[in-house]
Amino acid sequence: MAEEQTINLGDYTKNDWTLMLHDRVITHFTINEGTKLTIGRSEEADISIDNTAISRLHAALELKGGVHFLTDLGSTNGTTVNGERINGTVPVTEKDTITIGKFRLVAEHVAGEQASKSYSTAMDLDDQTVFVSQSRPQPQPREQPQQASQADHKLVLLEGESIPKELSLKGKSSIKIGKDGSCDLMIGGFLVAKAQCFVVSKKEKFFIVPQSSWTATKLNDVSIKNERLLRKGDIIEIRGVKIRFE
Repeated sequence: MAEEQTINLGDYTKNDWTLMLHDRVITHFTINEGTKLTIGRSEEADISIDNTAISRLHAALELKGGVHFLTDLGSTNGTTVNGERINGTVPVTEKDTITIGKFRLVAEHVAGEQASKSYSTAMDLDDQTVFVSQSRPQPQPREQPQQASQADHKLVLLEGESIPKELSLKGKSSIKIGKDGSCDLMIGGFLVAKAQCFVVSKKEKFFIVPQSSWTATKLNDVSIKNERLLRKGDIIEIRGVKIRFE
């Protein structure tokens, strides 16, 4: 497993972030209120890191109500907060220590004190080449062109119980489904996980990303363990609760 480093996150309503490897700046980005960014090896991640220590969709960072939330998206090597591996979403502050492989994600003002100011898109370290890219422009909650195409999409309860019974996906980059009170769409049931799955928007399409759980997440009657593209009419089922993607 790759050497672990730390990520220190500040509690800001808008902030610039820097991804670092040791004292080298790899890339930087801005996160705004209401925005959720994914980090992973896949080119479809908002922040793409081509490194074997990072899963295709490893983690996500969200700024909601002035608080940063960190989510592990079912990664192989895991995401830790203060030495504890997280499962799902947890709030984080600048006092927390977060680990994602070799990389450090720090607030821009902190990075400025630590960095050598050497920006790079590829570096050879430990016999591995690390490529970092931003797969799409930083989402702007009220200006992103793709939001217009999201206007017709929603999740609608067909069977069972959920809160709410209908959820619009307009303007949302990610929603969480599960039994935790912080979920955007909350469902109950024995062995349903606090974060059962996510529905994420990438490149004007929506994908379902199942999480680790004793209860299966099904798409059109088939249990899934990896992300799947959602098409209109698809049925998501979690322990008898059926939800249609429209």
